[in-house]
Amino acid sequence: MATVNNPAMLVDQSLCVGCEACTAVCKQIYNIPKGVFRTKIHTNETGSFPEAAVLYNKRACMHCREAACVMACPTRACHKNEKGLTVFDHRLCIECNYCAANCPYGAISFDRGRNHMEKCSLCATRLAEGMEPFCSEVCTSRIIKYGERDDMLDLARNRVRELRELGHQEAQVYGETEVGGLRVIYVLQDTPDKYGLPVDPQISLGLQIWRSVPLGPAVLIAGGLILGVNYLYSRRVQGKLEAAKKSSGNE
Repeated sequence: MATVNNPAMLVDQSLCVGCEACTAVCKQIYNIPKGVFRTKIHTNETGSFPEAAVLYNKRACMHCREAACVMACPTRACHKNEKGLTVFDHRLCIECNYCAANCPYGAISFDRGRNHMEKCSLCATRLAEGMEPFCSEVCTSRIIKYGERDDMLDLARNRVRELRELGHQEAQVYGETEVGGLRVIYVLQDTPDKYGLPVDPQISLGLQIWRSVPLGPAVLIAGGLILGVNYLYSRRVQGKLEAAKKSSGNE
């Protein structure tokens, strides 16, 4: 596969059949434990008889250009790589959960067994080797495509025009501008809320203020270290006091 400089994934949600092949391959390849997901198909029912429909939504990290998880991470464990993808360095993760708490898409899980956060990396290591993400390879309906972001947007716009010609007047591209632009682009045949997606995702005011504070993350880390040292010192003093009490009681 040719080198992709501005990578993006296109997911045509209008054609998803909810087979979960993407979920299965992701869990198997990356050894994701039960109850933890990097990607998962969500099901949303909409309308009522005779206009009822089931909408399937492949949910995973959207790789936002303005990534709240990156802004919130105090250690840069969650960061942008050279291709603009949002990835984790688990060696730096302190399990503060700020990334998950601030993600507008609920796309980050905590793996308690391995004590670190889990999210889709868009198979970043495969992309670096010129391959495509696993989920796009195994998708049974071939609704997942990978390539240059501009090309994916063109495909998405063309598909939306087709859907509108078929009578789906609410069909739209999701991800072109949301949160500065997403690297996972959706084709929706209805409005985002019908898929359980935020219509206008925003960076919280608290996080914006936090990021505007000079040395904010460094101060937090330093404060955490001080508290940790203080805790260990207190335990040591408490241990000595208890030992002294036992010694005096035996005399």
